[in-house]
Amino acid sequence: MAYNFKDVKVLVVESSVPMFQLVKGVLNLLTVPEKNIYASYTVEDAFAAFCRMNHDLIIVDWLQNPDRGIQLTKIMRTDKTTPNPFVPIIMTAGSGHLSRVIRARDAGISEYLVKPFSAKSLAERIVRVIEKQRQFVVCDTYVGPDRRVRTEGYQGPERREDHNKTIAVAS
Repeated sequence: MAYNFKDVKVLVVESSVPMFQLVKGVLNLLTVPEKNIYASYTVEDAFAAFCRMNHDLIIVDWLQNPDRGIQLTKIMRTDKTTPNPFVPIIMTAGSGHLSRVIRARDAGISEYLVKPFSAKSLAERIVRVIEKQRQFVVCDTYVGPDRRVRTEGYQGPERREDHNKTIAVAS
């Protein structure tokens, strides 16, 4: 499906200028105007920019030592001054280890993308946050997209109930 991104504002939070340029190039291919792509290289600058501009999409790197991308996501989701705690956030990272994916999911990211990634992969994640938005959960311990993965077209009995029976039989 074709989208019109001419008014979409994207904040790219990256640890390096070359990686920002790569992401910006992909966004340009998707017809996001260059003037609507904003760069930030630190958590503090990123949050200040987000508060000023209220971007429509955030693409944030893991930002190593000590996982500053996770911290930024939590701030964007929970800080009292955030302009939009429901903004889609796509996290990029150099590792796809399950523990990292879980930490990112639990911080409230919308999508996770492992580097190196293709233009197609980034485009697919952007389309997914547009077309398949998950409901948001807001509670004392979590703010972000529903962490449960939905099974498309599932018509059977409650899945956890069946799973528990399978575990009991296997024991």
